Amino acid sequence: MSAKPGLLMFYPYMVHMAGEAASRFELLKMWEESDLDAAIAAKGQSVVAILTTGQDHPINAALIDRLPALKVIVAVGSGYAGVDVAAARARGVTVANAGDTHSDDVADHAIGLAFALVQQLFPGDAYVRAGTWAEKGFPPHRRALSAERFGILGLGLIGQAVAARLVPFGCEIGWWGPNDKPVPWQRHDSPLALAQWCTTLIIAARGDSLGLVDRAMIDAVGSDGHIVNVSRGGVIDEDALIEALRAGRLGGAGLDVFRDEPASPTRWRDIPNTILSAHMAGQTTQAMARLRSAAARNLLTALDGGAVINEIMA
Repeated sequence: MSAKPGLLMFYPYMVHMAGEAASRFELLKMWEESDLDAAIAAKGQSVVAILTTGQDHPINAALIDRLPALKVIVAVGSGYAGVDVAAARARGVTVANAGDTHSDDVADHAIGLAFALVQQLFPGDAYVRAGTWAEKGFPPHRRALSAERFGILGLGLIGQAVAARLVPFGCEIGWWGPNDKPVPWQRHDSPLALAQWCTTLIIAARGDSLGLVDRAMIDAVGSDGHIVNVSRGGVIDEDALIEALRAGRLGGAGLDVFRDEPASPTRWRDIPNTILSAHMAGQTTQAMARLRSAAARNLLTALDGGAVINEIMA
């Protein structure tokens, strides 16, 4: 048994994300264990820190109670939907994420997905390559960006960065979030009211807002509208989304996040009017360097003391 304090991880990529802090810990790699419960029983006494994607494994009261030396739970990005923050704080365990290390990059990706949908870039490419242009002439007209009504669900750091990027295009911008904010864009009365108003809904809500975008909201966006999700897959009812796309009740979707990741290729292979990316919105070279640095700094507070970069209070 190593004399080093334990760092518990449930997903292989976390070894890379631990960065410079990894050498200070014994890395307890749960994906290598055939019996997770037995491994935690055998090694949990040494664990002072957990490094998580925020949704790779439930970090709940039951797990926290099995780790008597635990001091800090570190989410590498902004999401922490799988962490029971209240249970951690009740035990005196600090929960932290990376703070504002990649909001701009996620916003850029959201805009890319939204504009590709509105501008019909992928269908346009297919139209040329399939010879349809030569056979049938020009494709149907699309809406101008300036005529679009963009609804932003969740106006945190990412949502505000999305809105700021939309302003120069002269489109209408609306939003909904649980708390009013002093911004120049209209706040709608409810998520459903926002969905009914907008032509493109961009989901930037907290990752723990599970099921917030349900069938009624999807249908409210409608057959001529689009939904973009850069939050977490569980925020939207994915089965209802797929059903609406198949039936033509929703015009299109741009998704960077999925209910189950990696996403099943067979689940999405024949779903029409979609643009899919592999949870990569925040994964620029520059952002990942910032995320690794933030994760390392937060982890080392378990050994050296000091304040984490961005403590999650609730």
